[in-house]
Amino acid sequence: MKILFVRPPRYMWPFHSENSSFWQPLAFASMAAVLRENIDDIKIGIIDFPALKIGWKSVPEALKREKPDVLCIGEETVSVNEAFKLVNIARSMFPELIVIAGGTYFTYMANDSLNNHQIDFVVRFEGEETLLELVRELKKDRSKQDLSRINGIAYKDKGKVIETSLRPLIKNLDSLPMPAYDLLDMGAYGGKSRNHRNFVAVEHSRGCTCSCNFCILWKQMGQLDMKTGKVRPHYRTKSVKRTVEEVAYLHEKFNRKTFCWVDPTWNVNPRWNREFAEEMIKTGLDIDHSVWLRADFIVRDEQKGIFGKQVKAGLKQVMIGVERTDNDDLRYLDKEGYSYDTIKKAFEIVRRYPEVYSVATYLYGLPNETRQSLKRFYDLLNGIPFDTGVPLPLTPNPGTRYFDELEKKNLIEIKDFKYYNFINPVARSKYLSRNQLMFYMMLNELRIRTRKEQFAGLNLGSSRRKNAVSSMSGHKAKMSFRFIRGMLSESLLGRKVNYNTKPGWY
Repeated sequence: MKILFVRPPRYMWPFHSENSSFWQPLAFASMAAVLRENIDDIKIGIIDFPALKIGWKSVPEALKREKPDVLCIGEETVSVNEAFKLVNIARSMFPELIVIAGGTYFTYMANDSLNNHQIDFVVRFEGEETLLELVRELKKDRSKQDLSRINGIAYKDKGKVIETSLRPLIKNLDSLPMPAYDLLDMGAYGGKSRNHRNFVAVEHSRGCTCSCNFCILWKQMGQLDMKTGKVRPHYRTKSVKRTVEEVAYLHEKFNRKTFCWVDPTWNVNPRWNREFAEEMIKTGLDIDHSVWLRADFIVRDEQKGIFGKQVKAGLKQVMIGVERTDNDDLRYLDKEGYSYDTIKKAFEIVRRYPEVYSVATYLYGLPNETRQSLKRFYDLLNGIPFDTGVPLPLTPNPGTRYFDELEKKNLIEIKDFKYYNFINPVARSKYLSRNQLMFYMMLNELRIRTRKEQFAGLNLGSSRRKNAVSSMSGHKAKMSFRFIRGMLSESLLGRKVNYNTKPGWY
């Protein structure tokens, strides 16, 4: 049996360069490693078309070479159309092909995926143990298969969608084998990147402590109630020892220099943070770390003397979800533990370390958004000393409470998921159209971009930080022109514009 994991060609997020847009598909590598360790008589492959810069014209040829028996796909909402296109091509070539889908989109859209697309199985929530059991069952003669006993899947039987019992989370992440990075062309990731030299996607934890109403990640990795199916936030981490071993292995085996941590919240546990920093300092490895951090935990760790150790251990880039500056807005988003004062203090702490490049992401387009609320938001944002700010339209992903709310209020205007890229507004507010939301966002971005703090990074710290600030400023300037053209195109011609970037190889 040949099992093939595939990430199909897709557009790029416009704030990234072509050399750093596509990180290693870590979930594929992790599931492939589990299959390889537990089943002897199978062949496993991973094709990452975007990283290899291979477009749709070459997809059939690549599939023909691999001749898969099982095709595994895993997507977020924005790229699900690409996955369906891939499946249609593969099915036309291999009619007996078994298609297994997983990831955040398919977990919450299993019924639609099975009823309306050529999907055979959906692996819901965490995938390693579920996929292993499913593949073992599929290797049996069809007359001996009992799919109903496999927890965590959905499939069709006699035209009806069956969802089996939910599967508990993997308790000990150290029990997972090293992800199968060797099945990927590691030289395709970051070799020509200026700010993310030889990068690698890596994780030490899964889950989050918060339950933001717009976020699908905490639900995908959360603790499931086996009876009701409800999810609550839950956080797990690998041991420091195991994590340091992974870092050392990736550095020595594949010459990885920049570690792009995919953890939704990297800095939850202060003891882990301290011990990891101390162990990394001991190794003496010349590597950089890029992480997503919670603002309140930065403040805590600075008070405990931990954050400085993290910087000494190679912390070079921090991304912090500011979301909003109004405390009522933060409460609406269920951003527990956050306040404007805490967010501002966190960035002031990061600014004390000139080698660290700081990115703030923030949201516009709340259901009650007005021109005045955007101005108030940006007035306060102007006082936060980050290096680069990235405005994101609040996007209703299926499976989130925010999606359900906007569906009920009939505020979602674009239903085509290719626009759900956190660049295109797909929903209006009660008072502003999508184009108006984007227009007033742009005006406020131009207004605060003149502040001194925005360009402080050009005169402070490492060359990497200066390069990063300069690069992102260039991306934002290009996006401003694209936004203007796009708004005119939609207003005058009625044509929707996808603000993701189409690569030349697509």
